[in-house]
Amino acid sequence: MTTLGNIGEHEAIRILTAKLGGHPELRTGTGDDCAVVKIPGTETDQVLTTDPVVEGVHFQSSEKPERIGNKAVGRVLSDIAAMGATPQWVLVNIVAPPEQDFQALGKIYDGIHALCTRFGATVIGGDLAQGPCLELHVFGTGTVPAGKALLRSGARPGDCIFVTGPLGCSRSGKHLDFVPRVEEGIFLRETGWVNAMMDISDGLATDLRHILKQSGVGAVLETEQIPTVGSLECALHDGEDFELLFTVPKEYAELLRSRWRERFGREVFKIGWITADLGELLLRQPDGSLHGLEGKAFEHFSG
Repeated sequence: MTTLGNIGEHEAIRILTAKLGGHPELRTGTGDDCAVVKIPGTETDQVLTTDPVVEGVHFQSSEKPERIGNKAVGRVLSDIAAMGATPQWVLVNIVAPPEQDFQALGKIYDGIHALCTRFGATVIGGDLAQGPCLELHVFGTGTVPAGKALLRSGARPGDCIFVTGPLGCSRSGKHLDFVPRVEEGIFLRETGWVNAMMDISDGLATDLRHILKQSGVGAVLETEQIPTVGSLECALHDGEDFELLFTVPKEYAELLRSRWRERFGREVFKIGWITADLGELLLRQPDGSLHGLEGKAFEHFSG
């Protein structure tokens, strides 16, 4: 018998979704942060995404309930931000055991509503079912001008690689308390300069490889330029930072940094560049030497 443990998360998704899609109004299906579909008769596309958070995997039962709610909906809003889209509707399905503290569940919803209100999203429904532990399955939609969603597949050789904030050590609390970069994603889309973008959930090293694969390119990261919380190792592999990772043509890089400072009052970080070497991801050390970067992020079913 072939099991999920034999196959692993990413290969299982690839196999299971191979025959999905094919609708004439589908612009982008599986393989990006969100699916993108046309809204007939309008100049607007809709983005759709879903994400689970499971007790013991994504959070511990001892965590403050509002923080659990923040993470559950924040992961979905971060996917929408990665497309440069504006959040719209949210559905929340809850799985819980009979002994679940109902007051705690109400506080989880407080956390969900607080973050949704901040970014103009509205919870419009969901469902409740019994299960062995607490799970929140969140589905969200957003809108973006037709044909303008920012995908993983647009990176070009010579592009500069940017991240919107420091990376690493998310388990110290950021993975629950993060603020999805919705305003930043819309700003980046509106510049018209971004070629490819996604959010960092599985770690910089792994998520940048998604862009490289989708775009058919390679990359070099400069170790001294990567903003870190903790070590470089943490920044590369910890994951759940939920910052945006994106590429911009070299000629727009400094103008982008200037406009970013004007808009947000902080820095955006240029951490490397895109190459023509398909799939190759290198680290450039301070002495100029180049070394291959190992991929070892968390993957469900991998042990």
